[in-house]
Amino acid sequence: MVKQIVLWRHGQTDYNREGRFQGQFDVPLNAHGLAQAKATAPVVAAFGIDSIHSSDLTRAFQTATALAEYTGLPVEKNPLLRELSVGDWEGKTREDIGRIWPDQLEAWNTGQDVRPPNGESRAESTARVVAAIHEIVANAGEDESVAIVAHGAVLRGAAEALLGLGADHTGYLGVMMNCGYGVLTPRRGTWVLRQWSAGEDPGAVA
Repeated sequence: MVKQIVLWRHGQTDYNREGRFQGQFDVPLNAHGLAQAKATAPVVAAFGIDSIHSSDLTRAFQTATALAEYTGLPVEKNPLLRELSVGDWEGKTREDIGRIWPDQLEAWNTGQDVRPPNGESRAESTARVVAAIHEIVANAGEDESVAIVAHGAVLRGAAEALLGLGADHTGYLGVMMNCGYGVLTPRRGTWVLRQWSAGEDPGAVA
């Protein structure tokens, strides 16, 4: 079994800064996000990372690349680690969505497992990412430390599922900050949360 998994959220993008839903739009890091990734990479590397796995979306891959450059390890891209697809909401602010889909947005804000138009539900995205993590862990070497670089919504959902925090997808863990990370270790067939949303940048935003 692996020693630990480090779940690392990508750095800031302009959509993060503007409060826009990104979903699976392929938005790159902005200058601040690149600086966040570079600053946090040595901290993540200090967990003794043996392999790096990343969503194939640019913002996550750029973040993973900062760790790869620091450690000399390759990055394995995995499209199953992509962010939750919010379909027609992608690129829009909450204000935009509230004008067009007020009832759905209200349900989303209260933690209901809403599927945005032409998107996917939290349950669907969580199942996808948990399956990817299980495969990564199964293929990792004994006592390896594995970095998984992805996105805020799916990392929170996957962590909650791995910890057995319920199937209602209401958000038991807080939203991970940009370039925040969480650490889970295995114990007796389950997982233990050691850190959550730790980060090195006090200016990081969700």
